[in-house]
Amino acid sequence: MLIVGGGVAGCEAARVLAIRGHQPVVYEKGSRLGGNLIPGGAPDFKEDDIALADWYTNELNRLGVHVQLNTELNEEEIKAMYYDTVILATGSKPKVFSLRDDSHIYTAEQVLLKQKDAGKKTVIVGGGLVGCETALWFAQNGIHVTIVEALDKVMAVNGPLCAANKEMLEALLPFNGVEIITGAKVTEFANGEVKVDTKEGSKTIMSDSVILSVGYKEENTLYNNLQFDIPDLYLLGDAKKVSNIMYAIWDAFEVANHI
Repeated sequence: MLIVGGGVAGCEAARVLAIRGHQPVVYEKGSRLGGNLIPGGAPDFKEDDIALADWYTNELNRLGVHVQLNTELNEEEIKAMYYDTVILATGSKPKVFSLRDDSHIYTAEQVLLKQKDAGKKTVIVGGGLVGCETALWFAQNGIHVTIVEALDKVMAVNGPLCAANKEMLEALLPFNGVEIITGAKVTEFANGEVKVDTKEGSKTIMSDSVILSVGYKEENTLYNNLQFDIPDLYLLGDAKKVSNIMYAIWDAFEVANHI
């Protein structure tokens, strides 16, 4: 059985299949297993995400699952492998859009993985869980942060969130000096100036960068290209529907347990 993607869903599917006596093979394009757990676990207070990624790595090794890292498969390569079952757990990718000076517009994932430097002052577009956690991490590391959220409050969608985590963030963000502007929209970023439309009118914020944290979209290109060529084909986790870690694990367990 071939599993494409070594995030939470792919790892859970491989674990369950191996326990049930199958011989899954996992191909992961990155240098380690874990998918979105890796950027998600970058802040010190999210160390449990990294612990889960490490646990899956150890479990698959213990169960004798072959894992091929740093390998991104395309549809022709997958068809040429002749596996009787193919599971696509290709995850999701951050949503992005242009605000004019795109050379200093980054995704939360890029700055969490330290691929990009946010500078000393930054504006985070999107006050969901990822945006709030990223803002707190920045503030605790001496970066001045402003969150701009289109809704009337932060962390209002993509629930249910853990009540303790949400309440902690709601208290720690202002405590660490994070400015939050709700009911607002970033319209432009150029020459170090972020233009924001608010209920009170237009506002300008000086910033070294803009961080986009406006959600993820399903990465299901492989599935769309293969769905009529491989009879026993499954789509799992974020690649099927962007949600949370719990959903990805449950989805993968259910599918792998019934193959």
